Amino acid sequence: MQTAHGARGAGRGGEAGFSLIELMVGLGVTLVIMAVASQILAMSMFVRQRENQRSEAVADVQRALQSMSREISNAGLGLSNNGLVAENSDDIGIRIRSNLNAFCGVSVSVTCDEDTGDPGEDVVYNLINNTTGGGGDNQRLITRQDINDDNKVSALANRIDSLSFEYIDEDGATTADAAEAQKVKITVTVTLPAVGTEGQSGYQPPSQMQLASEAVLRNALLLED
Repeated sequence: MQTAHGARGAGRGGEAGFSLIELMVGLGVTLVIMAVASQILAMSMFVRQRENQRSEAVADVQRALQSMSREISNAGLGLSNNGLVAENSDDIGIRIRSNLNAFCGVSVSVTCDEDTGDPGEDVVYNLINNTTGGGGDNQRLITRQDINDDNKVSALANRIDSLSFEYIDEDGATTADAAEAQKVKITVTVTLPAVGTEGQSGYQPPSQMQLASEAVLRNALLLED
């Protein structure tokens, strides 16, 4: 009796648990699942990081474009020309003048004048290199310089690759003479840096995006024949 009972007990003991091969197979499957999950997680993190960069860059450039377009559209206010200073306006920079207080009614508590000597009435937009960060850092900034406010310079957007101005005359053709322009097309290019390491999971290569805006000059009709 004891021998039979012992045999049955030994049989149950041999059937309990997993064999070494089963454990190794299970461990291998688990490792594969973890590796795939980590790759998916890394990819999603890099994609999210790239989208955050894109959103920040687009918002930054859009604010700059709106500011430049609004001010360039007002060029020539209170003047008899289009308000662009031709000798200081080319494909990479623009200088605009306007007499913002040329027209004022009795309800406006400002002094009217006939010049462009007040702050905000003589402005230069440009793209400059900023190396103040040290360590070889060379950021490009879109800047606004107020000539009548002690040449005060303010940054409108950073991490910019290029800024260009195109001057369009009454025939819709591009002209090199800003004094003949009726419209100004502003184009900004931004390159988003790579995210992650090339050849590894989730790597996002560098990408470039371009945003543009067109400003119709206030005094455009004065330039027509």
